[in-house]
Amino acid sequence: MRLAAVDVGSNTVHALVADVEDGRLVEVAHFVEMPSLGAQVARTGRIGEKSDGALAALRSVVDQARALGFEQLVAGATAAVRRAADGQEFLARCSDAIGVPVRLISPQREAELSFAGAAAGHAVRRQWLLADLGGGSTELVVARGHRIDAWRSLRIGSGVLAAKYLSDPPREGEREALRKEAVALLEDAPECEPTRLVATGGTASNLPRMVSALRPPAVLARAELIRAASQLDQAPAAELELRYTFRPGRVQAMRGGVEVLLLLLDWAGLDRLHVSLEGLRQGMLLAYLERGDDWFRDLATDVTREPTAGL
Repeated sequence: MRLAAVDVGSNTVHALVADVEDGRLVEVAHFVEMPSLGAQVARTGRIGEKSDGALAALRSVVDQARALGFEQLVAGATAAVRRAADGQEFLARCSDAIGVPVRLISPQREAELSFAGAAAGHAVRRQWLLADLGGGSTELVVARGHRIDAWRSLRIGSGVLAAKYLSDPPREGEREALRKEAVALLEDAPECEPTRLVATGGTASNLPRMVSALRPPAVLARAELIRAASQLDQAPAAELELRYTFRPGRVQAMRGGVEVLLLLLDWAGLDRLHVSLEGLRQGMLLAYLERGDDWFRDLATDVTREPTAGL
């Protein structure tokens, strides 16, 4: 069986095509565009003029996925669309554009799905922490093995923070201002003493290529993140995107994202993080296999509003 999942995030629109073999997902292809909705929503409260570009990005990744064939497509949207005053209108246009319902994924369900996608390869018996760092929010999940103990959705987004605080390239003092806001937002993080930090999302998956293009590491030490932050500030984003073969828009988001990952390491009392290339989209497909068309609903309740105090 071949399945596909597409998610409309705050920085990106991703499509994953995967085969189901013996109950496991085997990736066939992954397509991505970067319409960067989050910064627009954070600034204006609406998707507004960004909607046409985002719809074009959505059609692009889905058309590429369809060229490979699949039996079922599941589609969802996360933080930027949750927060936008015109989010429901945008969802309707997205659904019409690709011919399947694009579901609004609640903060709780986003955390659950990201955890399901990452846990298969990264769960450990002792307490561990998953950080799904997106463009408009960060989902934190505290777990032991494959059991979730606690979760929070924090308004810490790589793209939103970068757009708010960082020039291109960043100027002196700007990172400090970004860091100050992120530290304040971390106050709502769940209490834990993790033995491992696992990070998923665009920043986490692209940083290893900066460390080694030939052999991207699966574990990033604090010193490597600091070096990467310095490299990301050395030149305009467009120049760095050519150098590292990143998509347009990726470097600016990574500038904010690497700062958040460093703060998460400090907060967790750890000196390295494990990179998960699996996360939300894999979780969406696993949930579809388990629950069919109800894949997007919270395990306990069907709540799609952003929590006001982290929950």
